[in-house]
Amino acid sequence: MLAIVALSLAWMISSAFSLPPRHEFNILAWELRHVPEKWLYLGGTLIEGGPSPAEEDELLGSFLITSARIRGLSSPIDDRGDALAQLERLQGEREGLENEVEAIIEGRLTSVLEAAGLESSLPFFPGARWVFPPVDFEIGQPPRVLSVSLRERIELVEQRPLRPGLEIGLVVELEDAVEADNVLSASAVPVAGLAAYPSVVAPTSDYQQFVEAVAHEWVHHYLAFKPLGLHYFSNVELRTLNETVAALAGAELASLVVQRYPLAPDVVEELAAFAPPEPTVDADAALRALRLDVDAMLAEGRIDEAEELMEEGRLELAGEGVFFRRINQAFFAFRNLYAGDPGSIDPLGGKVQALREQSDSIGTFLRSAASLSGEAELERRLEDNFRGGS
Repeated sequence: MLAIVALSLAWMISSAFSLPPRHEFNILAWELRHVPEKWLYLGGTLIEGGPSPAEEDELLGSFLITSARIRGLSSPIDDRGDALAQLERLQGEREGLENEVEAIIEGRLTSVLEAAGLESSLPFFPGARWVFPPVDFEIGQPPRVLSVSLRERIELVEQRPLRPGLEIGLVVELEDAVEADNVLSASAVPVAGLAAYPSVVAPTSDYQQFVEAVAHEWVHHYLAFKPLGLHYFSNVELRTLNETVAALAGAELASLVVQRYPLAPDVVEELAAFAPPEPTVDADAALRALRLDVDAMLAEGRIDEAEELMEEGRLELAGEGVFFRRINQAFFAFRNLYAGDPGSIDPLGGKVQALREQSDSIGTFLRSAASLSGEAELERRLEDNFRGGS
């Protein structure tokens, strides 16, 4: 059934926007390659026995520390031969840890989901309950998402996942092709994860962010069988509601995993030594202010001026150590899907947060959110909950 959902997702995306097939992310090929690999690995683990809790901690710590070292060696200004050789060696070491780390995170998140009451009954097995869909992800480079907006106003009109590893020159060509008629704005945005099944999640040295990406994509899998997820592609409002619920729930579930399964103190200390310097600017606040200014300009028909302002804002952020390849209408349209983001101007984020605050647990919140049909129903439910509690 999960494969059917993924195939449906692929069809809904590919039927709406034309791209050269060689540049698209092929969800069907991803399914056919990775589903058998994952279950073969898990079958072998069941036979041989998995690692002990102490071994899990060691494996995960090695993965995160190796990821931190890779990030430190990936700077484009360091192209010395010895650094490149070391980078390749570390990447090989990390790849060797990936299957074990995937199983560790899947097991830890599953335990938290069970504790949150997010289990389902099994057909034909009365009394048996399990987390459905099973938590399943692959560590890899998620595809960029080509987002398209109108130029005259920030409004998402399409999204398409691109082939992972697509050369930046081709990415720019695709953006230019979309923008050729001066009606649309395009931006191919990198993402931390994609909710194919198994989902694809980028490696990182940040434990919280890593688990958060896995949990976020699992929430999409969970919602795919519920009213909210089934109508994901109906309109931008429902996409925004889906993404905002997934972001909020994913962050909370990740915090529960990290609290229950903390890193060893020596791993925390070593990771801190690799931590990049903190930005000298509040990027979320800067982007929020920029978005408000851009909306005002676009409302007055000052499109060229708005685009010049966005480029100026991008350069100012780069000067403070916060880098975005492009900031344009499509960039903001994509970010607006995450209404709970600190830089968002969409009030939907506050309404989703209010629903969480009215729920007694993360499990109750997700079950409630999963049945929503839109923002209007969310507002009615908040009002009903408020009246019932007063």
